[in-house]
Amino acid sequence: MSARQKITIIGVGLLGGSLALALKKKKNVEVLGWNHRASSRKKASRLLKVKSTLDEAVRNADVVLLCSHSSTILPLLKELMLLVQPHALIMDVSSIKAQIVQSAQTVKGLEKHFVPCHPMAGKEKSGAQFADARLYEGRYIFITPLPQNSPKLVERAISFWKSLGALPVLIDAKIHDQNVALTSHLPHLLASAFVQLYATQEKRSKAISMALGSGFKDFTRIAASNPAMWSDILEMNSAEVLKFLKQYRLQLTRLEKNLKKGKRSFWRSFFEKGRILREKLS
Repeated sequence: MSARQKITIIGVGLLGGSLALALKKKKNVEVLGWNHRASSRKKASRLLKVKSTLDEAVRNADVVLLCSHSSTILPLLKELMLLVQPHALIMDVSSIKAQIVQSAQTVKGLEKHFVPCHPMAGKEKSGAQFADARLYEGRYIFITPLPQNSPKLVERAISFWKSLGALPVLIDAKIHDQNVALTSHLPHLLASAFVQLYATQEKRSKAISMALGSGFKDFTRIAASNPAMWSDILEMNSAEVLKFLKQYRLQLTRLEKNLKKGKRSFWRSFFEKGRILREKLS
């Protein structure tokens, strides 16, 4: 980023705010933000200069980053096509890619601007107040180009993320959604279901609150994530999540049967396999 660039962040929450902090460290970069709600714009103004309208925020922007919820991406893209400069690069950070890639191809001329992206970065806490300038460092950034994207435009997206210390990876949008359904979306679903099971039991026995160990807290940590964001994600990637949920249910049925049998040899083998597989992930 040698020449001075204007970069606009739409949706200054955790991800957008972290981008703002990282970009503000760079020379020759002007960073602006915009949020749909006035209350969110006020919070975001603690991190960067915020405009009151989308038009003002993206005017003459070289790069526009869409960091709002997945369901807002397509409406924003349609609106941006009427506002951005011919050279502007637009990227998103949505956890869903196949539906966005498919929908984006219906917007005339969008392929000259929009390169879909998904950073594997985040926290269970949401909001600009939890922004972290180093959030993207060393993190994979999945890039799922539109079929009509030019190599030059995709290279601009790759260079942008590399400049933040991230690790861009090109991947097919459908494969991306299959992968994150298992590694991200299903765990969030299970964690939320599990903590609700705990809440039901707590109503029957208050003493259970004294039995909360580190394992429970580690397993349920992600249940504290943004409900609106995860509602979008589960709705938009429901087919892929459902496939793995069915497979998980088969695993649970198998465990149920073995609990009834009470075979020590099975459990020793089961936990040993789990330990070995987990250690390989470290």
